[in-house]
Amino acid sequence: MKIALLLPRSVIYPSMSFDMMDGFKQALKNIGLEGHHEIVSAGIGVAAKHEEIYERCEQLLLEGADMIIGYINPLSAEFIHPLFESSGKTLIVLDSGYHFPAFQGKLSNAYFISLQGGLCTRVITHKAIEEGHKNFAFTCSFYDAGYRPSYIYPAAVEEKGGAIGFNHITSLRREDFTLAPLAEYLEQQKETAVLTTFCGDMADDFFRAGNNLVNNHSVYGTGFTSDEVWLSKMPYSGSDWSSAVAWSRTLKTPENETFVKIMNGIKDGKANLFSLLGWEAALFIAFENENFDGITINSPRGKVYMNPENRFTEASVYYATVSKDETTGNCLLKDVEVASVTESERESLNNNIKYIQSIEANSWLNAYACLES
Repeated sequence: MKIALLLPRSVIYPSMSFDMMDGFKQALKNIGLEGHHEIVSAGIGVAAKHEEIYERCEQLLLEGADMIIGYINPLSAEFIHPLFESSGKTLIVLDSGYHFPAFQGKLSNAYFISLQGGLCTRVITHKAIEEGHKNFAFTCSFYDAGYRPSYIYPAAVEEKGGAIGFNHITSLRREDFTLAPLAEYLEQQKETAVLTTFCGDMADDFFRAGNNLVNNHSVYGTGFTSDEVWLSKMPYSGSDWSSAVAWSRTLKTPENETFVKIMNGIKDGKANLFSLLGWEAALFIAFENENFDGITINSPRGKVYMNPENRFTEASVYYATVSKDETTGNCLLKDVEVASVTESERESLNNNIKYIQSIEANSWLNAYACLES
């Protein structure tokens, strides 16, 4: 089989494309399929231009690709899907979960391996409410404001009887970054908890500038805000904060220990969200059946099930605490445990998706975390 990977780029995660490819290849090697497939790749920039992605796929299919795997968003997947329908080939989408699909039901020739970013957002909101908070301030980067967590947070808070009293979005230009409006509000509203969504160096900026904020208020973050690649570089703010994540290096399962050992054996830090997506794609392909409906793989993050109704993967979401790495003085994840509310929040998320599908709602087109300088 000839398999093509569509690989994006990002200044935040410069090794993103290499990590996906390495995760894919190392998983094939680990399960004894090294050399069984011809693997090629193509660059797609920040995965923002549907037409460019379409052209790449068309060329790869004409050159004999049997399957294409790409880190793109569901909007791009729907745009290019007619190519796969007409050619009878399979598209596997590596998905951050930070977009909502615009289509209902499923795409006949596409499958989505998702990091469930939206579900993580609902799960951490549940925890915040469960811990007694009703009043919130929401803060995010200008970049994050264009993705669905910025909608999911207020929707989930309202559904659960809470209220967001203040919204704060940081400036587009990094040199204009300030938390002053948020800090001023929180100074007056001391019983307010903070909901956040930031990515990469933007998360770093937030927590470096927000020491007092984090120390004096309960803070809750989602998905990429607590990505271990960046946490390991971020100085500990002085107080722990809570998050919901798709996966952690610290999960104590044989599958995860194997994954971390193999990937970090190539280069420290290779065990990350992007190599995880590549790894999982290989586990599905190992079934040597291009219909993945109803299949469950044993992934480093636990059991991952391909829901045949919408062809998005479903997996557990984990609560985690961001705390201090006593060795480095930076941050790490600890107390990682399955969130028991994962499935009930998944049901609520599906209702959020249906609502957005019924109205006009814009979003950034690039795949999440894919940024140019």
